[in-house]
Amino acid sequence: MKKKLQEPSFKIGDTVWYAKCDHTTVTKPCPVCFGNKEVTLILGNGESVILKCDYCGKGWESPRGVVDEPGYVIAPECVTIKEIHIIMTETGNKYEYQSGCHAYYSDRLFASKEDAIAKGIELKTDLDTEQTTKSEYLKKDVKKSFAWNAGYHMRAAKEHHQKAAYHERNARLCKEKIKETNE
Repeated sequence: MKKKLQEPSFKIGDTVWYAKCDHTTVTKPCPVCFGNKEVTLILGNGESVILKCDYCGKGWESPRGVVDEPGYVIAPECVTIKEIHIIMTETGNKYEYQSGCHAYYSDRLFASKEDAIAKGIELKTDLDTEQTTKSEYLKKDVKKSFAWNAGYHMRAAKEHHQKAAYHERNARLCKEKIKETNE
């Protein structure tokens, strides 16, 4: 027994709306320093260390207080269907609509602009959630970097203070020996 082909939602020559969510760059306050260009790290003993923000400085620039993050803008597009391709699968048929050199699937094509905008909002929400999740992860990862850097520089400073004290003591001893020898 042959299965009856499901009819496509649209026909050749129909003008439809494609739900589109375009990529853009959005400048936002830095999520780590909140625009202050520096952060305060509180050590386990309660001391505070002020550090330049590596997150908005990207690790090699001076902190800017802002970051450029991917953003998304809803941009429904009006298209005229020129071709329809049938894709047969085990679960049924899918239709690929073509206009010029672009292919569109039925889950993103709508008869009205309002429906395309509603789908665009849904797409944007999903992409924004994904971006926020990435930003939160990176923000947490950078804090570890701040702590490690603060510990490293404090240890280095302590070592240099000890070396300086050692060399100052030896310099004083040498001066005393010179005085004793000249007397």
